[in-house]
Amino acid sequence: MQELIMIFNKNMSLFILFAIVLGLFDFIVVIIINSKYTKLKKQYKKLIKELETGDVIELLTKNISKNEEFNEKLERFRKELSMIDSEMKASIKKVGIVRYNAFNDVGSDLSFSIALLDSEDNGIVLSGIYGRNETATFAKPIVKAQSNYPLSAEEIQAIDKARKGQR
Repeated sequence: MQELIMIFNKNMSLFILFAIVLGLFDFIVVIIINSKYTKLKKQYKKLIKELETGDVIELLTKNISKNEEFNEKLERFRKELSMIDSEMKASIKKVGIVRYNAFNDVGSDLSFSIALLDSEDNGIVLSGIYGRNETATFAKPIVKAQSNYPLSAEEIQAIDKARKGQR
């Protein structure tokens, strides 16, 4: 018994800390339970009030019609979400950019190729070729990461970067 008293005296601060933590935990649990009880009590009082003022069948009919309204809204939301999802598939999701020097006598990588693709690798490649005396811009359609027009090495590189998620 003496040993237990000595252990308790040596570690009294730990026991006190443990008791405080346990008390705080209990307090938090009581608050949570009380809030749930209060919410449940309000719902119960509302139900009893509705039962006292009206007919049970009328109350059930109201709830069924509300449930049907919610189901109709839910179905509309699902259809809208499906439409948005299909529209999002066709939006630009992948972008790849390659800057390069098209001619030896022009510096600073002023030419570019940019691939703009959707989730199914459809889109366009825009290329701007910069020269000392003129600039040319080209657009080529892309279907499944391929084009009916010949692609330059830089355009292919831009498409590959877009497909890999690199910019």
